[in-house]
Amino acid sequence: MLTTLAECGQGRFEFAVAAEGRLQSELRERGAQVHFLGDVRLRNPSSILRARHVLRSILRSRRPTSLVCHAPWSHALFAGVGRTGGVPAILWQHDRATGGPLVERACRAAGAELVICNSHWTARTAGVLQPDVPSRVIYCPVTSASATADVRMRTRAAIGASAADVVVLAASRLDPWKGHLDLIRALSRLVSRPWVLWIAGGAQRPHERAYLADIEAEVRRLGVESRVRMLGERQDVRDLLAGADLLAQANVEPEPFGVIFAEALLAGVPVVTTNMGGAPEIVSSSCGRLVAPGDIGGLTRAIDELVLDGRLRAELGAAGPAHAASRCDPSLVLPQIDAALSSIGITTAA
Repeated sequence: MLTTLAECGQGRFEFAVAAEGRLQSELRERGAQVHFLGDVRLRNPSSILRARHVLRSILRSRRPTSLVCHAPWSHALFAGVGRTGGVPAILWQHDRATGGPLVERACRAAGAELVICNSHWTARTAGVLQPDVPSRVIYCPVTSASATADVRMRTRAAIGASAADVVVLAASRLDPWKGHLDLIRALSRLVSRPWVLWIAGGAQRPHERAYLADIEAEVRRLGVESRVRMLGERQDVRDLLAGADLLAQANVEPEPFGVIFAEALLAGVPVVTTNMGGAPEIVSSSCGRLVAPGDIGGLTRAIDELVLDGRLRAELGAAGPAHAASRCDPSLVLPQIDAALSSIGITTAA
């Protein structure tokens, strides 16, 4: 989402990041002004103090119209720096809130002039983080790149998919709530069908490495090793989408928005996912299938329908780009951001 803002914002946005890595490099590759606050760790108070000092200096020199903090932790740490410097603080809420965790309580105490929510589902808890503060729902901006037949063929060949294979792509963090195990179990019931599964996503944190081991063990237990490709972390998801025939994500907990759903639809790839969270706001029966969470039988039937029916996949895929663009095209999202800021008296340079 941030790289899309950098790519399409025509220099209107600057970014402050609190960790070195892929985000920082990808923002700079798109010509964005990126400020590094230092390696901020909640368990290291001195890193927070240094980062607040750096941000204070940036705000004084750059004089932005607003400071947008993504997620409760960054708002809790940095919103006060903006507000004391006369820069309105805005929280962009990317997930539901309960009000229980300490970081959410600190976020609430920091105050805000506006809350932007990434879905109507997320917006239901905006008042938990910022009571009596206006909120707006603005879907994440998502762009697509037209894929050529050459990219499709090259990607499939590189990963070992034949022309007859129906490629099911799962592209997400390796987190148990993303439902990889349910997806593998559903596919294992369809061994007579010509599917292969690509799982894109790298294990970084300890619980992700443990979950990866669980996935690999389940693949072996079900005897589908020859059908499943563990791709690891990838920076070519658009190429993977070009090579895929459908995207499947069997979430067992709600997806607050689902950028990958919009990316798939824009690429003309049907989506199968669970009917909860923000997913129904992005995926409809015109371009995919929604199934009940935890219903492996329903998930199996939905995937089976699409694996068997190439014409249906083509129809759903053809409807996807317009459906996703009507919600996520930057040409729509950027004016919505301007309107939201204008509603609290902030004038942007459009």
